[in-house]
Amino acid sequence: MKNSMGVITVSVWGLGNHGKNRILPILTKMDGVKLLGVCSRNSDTVVEMAEQWGCHGWNSPKEMFNCSELDVVYIATPIGTHFSLAKQAIEAGKHVWCEKPLTCSYADTQILTSLAEESGKVLTESFMHLYHPQFQRVKKFIDSSKQIHSIICRFGIPTLEKPGFRNNPELCGGALWDVGTYTVSALLSLFPSQQVEILFSEILMKEGLQVDNEGRALLRFSQGTTAYLEWGVGVSYRNEIDLWGVDSSFFTDKIFSKPKGYQPWYKIRDLNGNERLEYGKQTEQFMEMFHKFVEMMNNEEKTIAERKNILQRAKLMNDIVNY
Repeated sequence: MKNSMGVITVSVWGLGNHGKNRILPILTKMDGVKLLGVCSRNSDTVVEMAEQWGCHGWNSPKEMFNCSELDVVYIATPIGTHFSLAKQAIEAGKHVWCEKPLTCSYADTQILTSLAEESGKVLTESFMHLYHPQFQRVKKFIDSSKQIHSIICRFGIPTLEKPGFRNNPELCGGALWDVGTYTVSALLSLFPSQQVEILFSEILMKEGLQVDNEGRALLRFSQGTTAYLEWGVGVSYRNEIDLWGVDSSFFTDKIFSKPKGYQPWYKIRDLNGNERLEYGKQTEQFMEMFHKFVEMMNNEEKTIAERKNILQRAKLMNDIVNY
């Protein structure tokens, strides 16, 4: 799936702060990947980013799709636009790497995964935390434990000064899709082969808002682990996972979003509650994620697994909404 030069070419579609500050700088640092272009309706931003990164700049998606050199479109637009844009890109013969969540509709996600499969195109969902060594350390703790009794997973953020689409219900705004989806992705990745049952779920909207601002869910996995997920916008910052095993326990902070240069740390307690601290590897989780996406480009097994994971996450989110 690489071009004749052995390099995967990518265009970033959507030039908000996240795309400009986190995605573009990482793509330009990667071996085997070339930032071929950027695309946005904002002409000034397109010109600015194209000049800054030395790439093509497109205002027209059709012109971007017509570029025969382009392999992958990275979608970095509001959630509510993902379905339409991803569908256009796949139908134009491009692979799609998409910001999380892929859509806020299980039916739409099913359509996209089926379309990608039929077209032989890679489709990914950018839950960057899943690829960081910190998350792998959590998995290692679970694998080395006799049994995980319960997990508490929280992600909440203060009210943003400029929330943009996050306050727009038509663009899938709200706390569930903005931050709650991270907690769901984490739990499913930690217990990938188990069935999950929803014991309780609530999604709340404060008076005067157009979108939900908080929620929680209680899940039980088929081997007995209970998981409490909690999310919110307009609260003090929490971004953590706490695991209680029958033989030890484990806590780590900043499991989802991480500041630049962040070094993870782990608080581990033995059977009798004796505590020790352990420090992890400092790395850039978007870089780690893109390396895995590149691996998928020439690996059908990993491509199929990613589609399966996308559908599993979308199904559980749908069940939480409709509980």
